[in-house]
Amino acid sequence: MTDADNVAPSRTKQRIAQWFSRVFLALVAVAITLGMIDKRGVAMGVLAALTYGALAATVWVPFQRLMDWSRRHPMLDGLCFAPILLCGLAYLTSLSLLWCLGIAVIGTALLLAVVGWRRGLLR
Repeated sequence: MTDADNVAPSRTKQRIAQWFSRVFLALVAVAITLGMIDKRGVAMGVLAALTYGALAATVWVPFQRLMDWSRRHPMLDGLCFAPILLCGLAYLTSLSLLWCLGIAVIGTALLLAVVGWRRGLLR
């Protein structure tokens, strides 16, 4: 068996893995959204749907293109942390939404400082 004979099965497995991750992450986004609606109301459910739906949608973007975008926008990719942290805190804790928002803002500011320092933007 030559290397050319092994290419087709590996591409098929890769496509199956891609589709599995796309479907799985979409289902996770729906489950988190429904859980958030049940626990914190429709407004937080909409935020969760936008946050985790956008996160699940990144699986459809080719990996190299996503990495190139991240390199061109060194601080914007860190901003994605804010809604994820807000939704996570709102879902997992009984803190008021104002406290969750404050913690998310502080956490994101700290993350952006570390990302900026690491990438040489704040040196």
